[in-house]
Amino acid sequence: MILSGARKRAKSYIEGLTLLASMRLCANVPTQYAIQTALGGYQSINDLVMPTGRLHKQIMLAYERMTAIPGVSCVKPKGALYIFPKIDLSQFRLDDDDDFVLNLLTEQKVLVVSGNGFNYKQNDHFRIVCLPTIDELTVAMDRIEYFLESRRK
Repeated sequence: MILSGARKRAKSYIEGLTLLASMRLCANVPTQYAIQTALGGYQSINDLVMPTGRLHKQIMLAYERMTAIPGVSCVKPKGALYIFPKIDLSQFRLDDDDDFVLNLLTEQKVLVVSGNGFNYKQNDHFRIVCLPTIDELTVAMDRIEYFLESRRK
């Protein structure tokens, strides 16, 4: 979406649009609490993030696959449901994280969010949500690796 015109007069409108866009990236806290009730029965994040849990396995798969790519580094997650890899732009034919995200989506049909989508000042990070199944994440990791290798200097 592109907005033009007198931005000062539309300040509250722009803030509302920004809020709505942010909610599309990540459910707000009341919604996160409602999910357990909506699904019913016993629900515990603890079981999912244990070393034998589904989410832990998914997060570790994404972390291990990304850090195995030369020129990509990442802090090991300690409980997050996403990873935030850093791309060494000197090793790839990429302008910045926006260039990476747009071309990855266009060429490989994998959607990630650039670091500046989370107000990260440096232009060399992106975020991968680790909620898809192991099979889906494996396909996405394969495509990201292929894309980066095709852009290696």
